[in-house]
Amino acid sequence: MKIGIISDIHGNSEAINSVLKNIKEVDEFICLGDIVGYGADPNYCIEKIKDIKCRCIGGNHDFAVAGKVNINYFNYAARSAILWTSLPLKKENLNFLSNLKRRIELEDNVFAVHGSPQDPLLEYILDKDTASFIFSKFNFKICFVGHSHLAGCFSFSENNNQVNYMNFSNGGCIEINTNKRYIINCGSVGQPRDGNPKASYGIYDLKNKAVNIYRVSYPINLTKSKIINAGLPRSLADRLSYGR
Repeated sequence: MKIGIISDIHGNSEAINSVLKNIKEVDEFICLGDIVGYGADPNYCIEKIKDIKCRCIGGNHDFAVAGKVNINYFNYAARSAILWTSLPLKKENLNFLSNLKRRIELEDNVFAVHGSPQDPLLEYILDKDTASFIFSKFNFKICFVGHSHLAGCFSFSENNNQVNYMNFSNGGCIEINTNKRYIINCGSVGQPRDGNPKASYGIYDLKNKAVNIYRVSYPINLTKSKIINAGLPRSLADRLSYGR
């Protein structure tokens, strides 16, 4: 069985369409949240998630749009995008966001959250110290996360209690080792921040015990023009070209 893992689409219809066109032979999809926010196509992206029957959890932007997270938590550009997104959103799509869960179980000891097991919505796992604390407090084989928009993997060795990090900004394969545990971020579909502007996604191969991360080009200039024409902060468009 193969599971397509997508996250942080952020209203970017061009990116999600390019990813879905690129993905081959998966048995199901899961989305790790933040379908909306930043981008100009929130309704389209929600409806695309529905169309592919994707199991989905909510991210901080999704719940902020649904009124379940205080928007004062966000910076100016993010807050502006949340307020903008709330206006054209169809009622049924707003209800969809509001009813999203905060965790998906993939198999025994393998699950997914948006931020972290400790704080599924808001915590970033950006360094070894945070990852080490998560490994010490939660018992799992693999935890898939989104939120940071950084494709990478923290691994914990049961043999020497060491935490290591691998950057997957250019894609790659994580072979699941019997003696290791993992926190894996397959990157952002719609707003990468790891220096690579290409859309990012993963495939979890349960049979072969591996996670492959892929990068896909999409028409960034079209996405940028939509953001600008919608009156959203220009910074949200400009950053797409740099993957930052």
